[in-house]
Parts: sequence; C-alpha cells; structure tokens
Amino acid sequence: MGRRKKSSTTHEMEVDQSEATSSGAEALYTDDDTLYLEEETVTNTYDREYESLDIDAYTEKIKVEIINEIDEHVNNKPVKGLNLEFDLIHVDAPIANALRRILIAEVPTMAIEKVYLYQNTTCLQDEVLCHRLGLLPIYADPNKFKFPSKPFVPANEEGVDPDEEPAGNPEENLIFKVQVKCTKKKNPPENSTDPTALYENAVVYTDAFEWIPLGDQINEFGRDPPRMVHKDIIVVKMRPGHELEASCHCVKGIGRDHAKFSPVATASYRLLPMIKLKKNITGEQAERLQKCFSDGVIALYEEKGTVVAKVADARKDTCSRNVFRFDDLKDLVEMKRKKDHFIFSVESTGAMKSHELVVEACHVMQKKIETLKEALKAKLGVH
Repeated sequence: MGRRKKSSTTHEMEVDQSEATSSGAEALYTDDDTLYLEEETVTNTYDREYESLDIDAYTEKIKVEIINEIDEHVNNKPVKGLNLEFDLIHVDAPIANALRRILIAEVPTMAIEKVYLYQNTTCLQDEVLCHRLGLLPIYADPNKFKFPSKPFVPANEEGVDPDEEPAGNPEENLIFKVQVKCTKKKNPPENSTDPTALYENAVVYTDAFEWIPLGDQINEFGRDPPRMVHKDIIVVKMRPGHELEASCHCVKGIGRDHAKFSPVATASYRLLPMIKLKKNITGEQAERLQKCFSDGVIALYEEKGTVVAKVADARKDTCSRNVFRFDDLKDLVEMKRKKDHFIFSVESTGAMKSHELVVEACHVMQKKIETLKEALKAKLGVH
C-alpha cells in the first residue's frame, strides 16, 4: 500500500496543494466523479453506469494510501496502530460501504458470553453486571479460536440452565475469573472521605480479572496471554461487606450477532473535499472566508501589504457550507467532493490493530464474493 507524506507548510507548497485539490484534480477526475455542493442542494449524486466492465482495468486503478496510524496509550504504555486513517481511491460507493459494514459487523473477536456468578452482593443487579462484563474488550487473537460448535450452555429437559459450570473447550473458549471483597482499611487517614482511602477494593477495575488457561493454552499464549485490553475500566464500586465472585467464559463472535463482538469503536468514511477560489479574495473578505471553513482549510498570506486567502488543505474541510451565508462570498467559491475518493477512519477497540482489522475485513469480503460466485454457478449450472 502506498504511503503519502504530509504536505509542506511553506507558502509555495500550499499553493501547489490548492491547485492539486481543485483545478489540478479536474484534469484527473471527470464531472461524473464529482459531487457539487451548492447552497441548498448537492448535485450529480447518481452512481456511474457501466455498459461493460473490465475487471482487470478497474482493479488496476484502485489505490490505498495510508495517511495516519496514530499511537494511543493503553495502561500507561504506548500502543501503535489503534487509530488508522487511510484513503481508498477509485472505487464505487457500494464497495467502500461494504468494507465499512464488514469492519463493524463481520470481523470476529472474542467477548464474554456467559457469566457464572458465585457471589454478587454489590449494588449492581446480576443481569446489569453481566451485561457490563460482556462489553469489556478482550485482547486475544480470534484467529486461534473456533466459533462455538453448539449452544454454549445446553439446558436441561425443563429448559433451565444447569447449575454446574462447564469445563470449557480450549479451542473455543477463554475463561477469566474475578474474586474481590471490600473491607475497611486498618489505619485509614483521619477525616478522609475518599472511599479508596477508607476501604480495600472500593473500586473494582478490569485488572482484577485473572486468565485461567484451558488445555494447552498456556503454551500457545504464554508469551502474550489473553487479557482485558484496558486495566483501568471501572467494573463496579463496592463498600464493606460487598463481594464479587464470577467466572466469565468468552467465545468467538461477530458484531452482527451482538455489538460486544464489534472490533471497532468507530469505522467511517467521507468523500475527499475539493475547494476552488474563483478569484483572489483579499482584506476583510479573506478573513471572513477563513472563518467559514474548518481550521487549516483556508490560510491567509500577506502580499504587497494586502491579506490574501489561499486554500491550504481542503482535506480538513467538513463541508459545512457556511460560506453560502454571505452573498458577497458564495459566488467566489466552488465546493466539490470526489465520488470515488474515500477517507476512511478506523478506531480499534484494542483487540487487534486497526490495519489488521482492515485486512481481515478484506478477507471476509473475498470469502463472501467467492460464496456468491459458487452459488451463481450452481444456480446457472456453470462448471
């Protein structure tokens, strides 16, 4: 995948960038590839039509450019690759949207499916606590596990769940246990009202969960053991006498079945903005024009003692169209968006890195296409 460098901040390079995102782009993109943003309407929104499609020629044009891969701090340690911004270029909207939907709903992860509560005297009801536990992000490679092969907890003849906790399947399950009791501290600070200073385990965090290896899991995952993504998520607050003891069984699943399996916090895209100034805008008009757009879109320069507006980075624009509020400015600016240039933003929950999620989403899409292809062949009797 290509990697695009950030533009220079010099005046010369910014002017070049302005031309590349406006007049220069017009030479590369036809009118069919462009949305036009007007005062109250958006025109040319229809999809292009293909009388015939050369798959090889279509796929050769597709480009992916990594723009940003931002580090985040998890448990006070820098973790690379949780936030990803990339450009998907020269594809139609249905393909981009399919990738987004697969990222949200069909890339598998591990999540808590069944909670066996042995003790819960906290202020949270059992069902509320279990629901909260199910949403905790789990750090584990889902590719090393199988989807559940049967109902997780088979019911008895009366339809009631069994009282005994199942042993768990090493190929399908992860087990985490938590056992915490809140007590008074022996020598608390005088006049303190802080519960954490007065009581032991006043707040239960996700670092209280202990992974219980099954079968040969200790050898397979020992160097990078499964764990909660974040150690500092508050699970429940307790007071003296409160106790929590539970065994949590995790399974592999997808977000289409339940949101807890979704591997992304956000996965979205927008079309690349294109902004063209039809004439030089100076003085007070230039300053007003700058305030009509997002920060960094319009830059002001001084030329021969006069303030002049230039397009610095159209990519940062949110296309609010505030400029159309001013009668003296609205006819001086042309706003467009490229139909086949998608700016993707993917934020992982932490189970996998964002770029890994995009690759997995592509694999899922490929399998879907192959399944559809085989189904059509069978339906049409083609071998």
